[in-house]
Amino acid sequence: MSAVEELERQALEKFDERAFVDFLQDIDDRSGWGDGGRWELIGGIPVDLPPATIGHSIIAQNLERMLANALGCNRPDLDVLREVGVRHPLDEYFRPVADVVVYEVAELNGRDQDRFFETCQLVCEVLSPSTRHHDLVFKRRRYIELPGCQHILFLEQNEMRARHWSRASGWAETVYSAPSDRIALPEFSFSCHLKDLYARTDLA
Repeated sequence: MSAVEELERQALEKFDERAFVDFLQDIDDRSGWGDGGRWELIGGIPVDLPPATIGHSIIAQNLERMLANALGCNRPDLDVLREVGVRHPLDEYFRPVADVVVYEVAELNGRDQDRFFETCQLVCEVLSPSTRHHDLVFKRRRYIELPGCQHILFLEQNEMRARHWSRASGWAETVYSAPSDRIALPEFSFSCHLKDLYARTDLA
């Protein structure tokens, strides 16, 4: 049954978190993957995204690995994961799946069955052509509203280019486009060159 059909069956105009989770539980894969894509709740409508390309996944993995190393050495209270749900505290109709999230380790206690993180300090999206405009215009604005978020990082999939917003800068945008450009996230004792994020891809 499609998301639209399920809305019609329940006589709903849109899903809140509870209805969305019930919908996901009807999908065989309990992680929220069905029909080869990721399910997100955007504006109360479940959206099934297509599978990521190999390049998309490698870029996200590169960032995750480097962040994990920095956090493990300097911030044991924080950790990083890929492909995780994000809970917006003020909007029950917005439950996206971010490519990379830094979160507080304490949040894991007793929450194995939850689908969404609440303590997101960094949110990263790798921009696919099919969702690029939506991510930049809509998701970025909602991520800024997350109370603990310190950094938002959007990485282009098809060119070596990153866009960075931080709370410390008043959410002013910084763009990185030269391979040697250094991206610094001081709250996480992390820095890398732009080219490091694209290692092992065709753009390297």
